[in-house]
Amino acid sequence: MKTILFFKSRLLIKSILLLICSIVLVSCSLNTLKTANFNIQKQGARQYIPLSGDWKFKKGDLQAANLYEESVDDSQWSTIRVPANWYLEGHDINGVAWYKKHFNVPHSHKNKRFSLNFGGIDYSADIWLNGKYIGFHEGYFQPFTFDVTDTILLDQDNVLTVKVNSPLEAAGKDWSIHKRLIKGIFSHHDTRPGGAWSDRAQEKNTGGIWSTVDLEIHDVARINHVKVAPQINIEQKHATAMVEMSVDLQQKSTLSSHVKFTLKPYNFHSPDVVIKQDDFTLSPGENKVTIPIDIKNPKLWWPWDQGDANLYKLEVSLFSGDKAIDSTEVTFGFRNIQYDMDKKIWVINGKRMFLRGTNYIATQWLSEMSRQRFSRDVSLMKDANINAVRVHAHITDKEFYRQCDEAGMLVWQDFPLQWGYTDDLKFHDEAQKQAKEMVDILYNHPSIFAWSLMNEPVWDAPWMKFKYSSYNNKQNKQLTEKLYQTIYPYDKTRYVHAFSSTAEHPWAGWYFGSWLDFNKPTSVPIIAEFGAQALPEMASLRKIFSEQDLWPVNQQQWDKWDYHNFQQRETFKIAKVPMGRTPTEFVENTQTYQAKLVKLAAESYRRQRYTPVNSIFQFMFVEDWPSVNWGVVDYWRTPKLGYYALKQAYQPVLPSIAWVKENFKTNEKAEFTLWIINDLHKKFPKAQMSYSLRNKQKLLETNTLSLDIAEDSSQQVKTVAWSDLAAGKYELIVKIEDKNHQVLGINQHLFEIFPESTNLEE
Repeated sequence: MKTILFFKSRLLIKSILLLICSIVLVSCSLNTLKTANFNIQKQGARQYIPLSGDWKFKKGDLQAANLYEESVDDSQWSTIRVPANWYLEGHDINGVAWYKKHFNVPHSHKNKRFSLNFGGIDYSADIWLNGKYIGFHEGYFQPFTFDVTDTILLDQDNVLTVKVNSPLEAAGKDWSIHKRLIKGIFSHHDTRPGGAWSDRAQEKNTGGIWSTVDLEIHDVARINHVKVAPQINIEQKHATAMVEMSVDLQQKSTLSSHVKFTLKPYNFHSPDVVIKQDDFTLSPGENKVTIPIDIKNPKLWWPWDQGDANLYKLEVSLFSGDKAIDSTEVTFGFRNIQYDMDKKIWVINGKRMFLRGTNYIATQWLSEMSRQRFSRDVSLMKDANINAVRVHAHITDKEFYRQCDEAGMLVWQDFPLQWGYTDDLKFHDEAQKQAKEMVDILYNHPSIFAWSLMNEPVWDAPWMKFKYSSYNNKQNKQLTEKLYQTIYPYDKTRYVHAFSSTAEHPWAGWYFGSWLDFNKPTSVPIIAEFGAQALPEMASLRKIFSEQDLWPVNQQQWDKWDYHNFQQRETFKIAKVPMGRTPTEFVENTQTYQAKLVKLAAESYRRQRYTPVNSIFQFMFVEDWPSVNWGVVDYWRTPKLGYYALKQAYQPVLPSIAWVKENFKTNEKAEFTLWIINDLHKKFPKAQMSYSLRNKQKLLETNTLSLDIAEDSSQQVKTVAWSDLAAGKYELIVKIEDKNHQVLGINQHLFEIFPESTNLEE
């Protein structure tokens, strides 16, 4: 009996021990899970808990709802990835949607301050934390922050609720001329799904939490922003970084502090480091500090074809006594960019510069872009000899501007106002507020050289009277003036373009006239748009349309092409591009037309450099969704023929070929004028220009000329002509070499000689 009791006692003790071990293991596992959930990242004096990843998601409406309350069960809600535009996550919706995120915060941070940081929400958002209303934000492009110190729960489940509203614009016949959302091309544009003017022009909504979300852990004083205004004296080889800093003190008493500024090279080697320190007494709330930092012999930031894109890093550290309580850093460049209104020229670091640009919309859904994708786009631009980019009627992700800073790519930045908007004073106020936020957010990027505040406003677009019964030629005039008066004094380091006018958008060969009209002189100095549509290659076209829709023959099929931005009237009636006999021929015909138009326009404008043209921006660089539109690179980043035509016409040193007639008859003289365009501030003495004429593979003639090429210049060199050419296809090739026989530029022109009886007008 004793033996049996002994064994029973041992079994009971063993069971208890196993139970205790299980509890300990479970507890350890839970703690491990909680620690993993924290995933705390350190950056300077701050720490971050990333809140990206899987969130709960539920479609809502404009009716009052209590879905922010902690008691609401979200277990049956669907899951959505953040950051992401909701359309990319399979939710083709508009209007209100609810997001929820559960997270934990370690008790070890009990004496810290907490801020919720949102990188970007399209379009407006109401935010609750643990059932308490935190605040509201409007505007798709701005990062924003809320102090949530008094609302965070330590070592407990925190519930973050965000009600996002990305509505349609108001319905009605003329809805698009009275818009209320400051979204630019994301709410109304030719390149949107459905185009600009169809009943489906607001589909595939861009709403959602498209950028990062995190919980920031910091001390009682937080550096909100640092703006650096570069001031340079080129003659004296001296520069000043005028630093404007905002510090938020989140306590009721003052705080004695000092700030250490460290200015050092960011992307180049130099032993020069400037350190400056100063003492400040911070008051509760926002504190603004302005301090100059001088530097001798600064390395200037230059566009890539003019020099090196030298960047500096400014490290800012805030101390209370010996304790570092916050730190941040910004990159910027010393450069001076001016627009001489009298001479109508761009002056960069004291030197005149011609801008060879393009218009750019990376995507309709910003969350799908990444550092790698932006880097690929900027590389494609540089390879095409582009030195300036117009971010067309929207503000893109911050990564793009960083890439342009480092690549030496100039950026013309549009504010997201496209065509018509309501003239309510409340809307005017909101537009002015958001325009200042644009400047604040992007201020430190040396690549940005100009702000443009509206694209084709109603009062400057007389073509709208044919589209809108409610057209008013004074609409948005006051809005345009208010925006200019707000931004012009707000940023004195950049040129402010009040609006991009219809006159700056010569759409010859597409919306009117002939592509040959680009041979005519212009009186407009800034050419902000020009171009034509072209189909992508067959492999890309098959990703857009089914096999049976590749060759549209009925209205239902054409409706699908229209939805994907293809413009029938312009292609067939104005441009007179033939479809051909197969989809492959259709692709070739449209790409050939786009390439010819782009090359002719770009070369013609470059020959008019400073008489009066100072900058040109081809429209459009890439296609921003799987579509058929103006990009010279398709949505999948496959270049079209137009890309290579642009690359050739945009060579910094260009042997340009001027011509009046595209083709000739056997009884006509084939005549061409040869030019040299040099956009570089570099002279080329004893250079050589050679030209040759070929008929298929047969060389008919070749000649070489010796000449000096001045820096930043254009010169008409020689007129060549042939009057005895037989019918056939010909190629005129022109090449420029320096005195060491290094090729500076090469160009070609294709033309055809037809029999005398041919009617070339057909």
